[in-house]
Amino acid sequence: MLPFRQIFNPTDFSAKDSAAFAHALKLTCLVQGELTMMHVDPAIGRKDFEDFPRIRPLLARWGVLPEGSSKDDVVKLGIQIKRVRAVADHATDAILQQLVAHPTDLLVLSTHQREGFARLTHKAVAEPLSRKTHTKTLFVPTGVEGFVSTETGKINLTRVLIPIVHTPNPQPAIDLAAELASALGSEHVLFELVHLGKEADLPKFTKPERPGWSWETLAAKGDPVEWILAAGAEFDVDLIVMMTEGHNSLFDLLRGSTTERVVRGARCPLLAIPA
Repeated sequence: MLPFRQIFNPTDFSAKDSAAFAHALKLTCLVQGELTMMHVDPAIGRKDFEDFPRIRPLLARWGVLPEGSSKDDVVKLGIQIKRVRAVADHATDAILQQLVAHPTDLLVLSTHQREGFARLTHKAVAEPLSRKTHTKTLFVPTGVEGFVSTETGKINLTRVLIPIVHTPNPQPAIDLAAELASALGSEHVLFELVHLGKEADLPKFTKPERPGWSWETLAAKGDPVEWILAAGAEFDVDLIVMMTEGHNSLFDLLRGSTTERVVRGARCPLLAIPA
């Protein structure tokens, strides 16, 4: 059983958010859970929800529901859909208030990977939300399909990258990566463990075994973010799963934590697990 049933997906109604929405909906169907979609607008009042992403047409395109299905058909799938709209100038603050009142098990966030001056002039939403809620978060970069096809709903999870260090303990990331692959029905998966340290200092961990799965471990020296991004590109991974401790130093506050810096550069979804 995956450790989440309540899934939260903020949306700005743009096409760039469609990949994150597809991942959130697929995981909701997988766990027969509850999906909450939220939109924050500084001016438009609460009128109706017709502008939210349409659930039934997408599930029909995926072959999960028949064409012309009803709301009752969605309920029969064992999932619940909630839509929340807020009028506020600051999206992050409004979403945080919602999550304090109604905590979630998993955030699914679309990330707009800006760097340099562009990052300074645009207020980040995804990173502060994940950090301040201390919640498991699936970051889905815009312009990347990810391991769930928006068009067909099919799964493509064959390569998973898991950075490991002594602290925080990497076992929860290893276990959740395996649980997710199993739940998604991925029969042939390469799990690439990148040890960010000396080979002799490899932390102890157990690898869940399954026919068709393979595990490889390599040691990395130098900047961990550069190594993770390079390994992700080299192995053409479909998902990165890593533990995160947030900001531990002034340097982290200025540049961002290792996880946040990876989020800004990764070209695949990243599942961050709070230590």
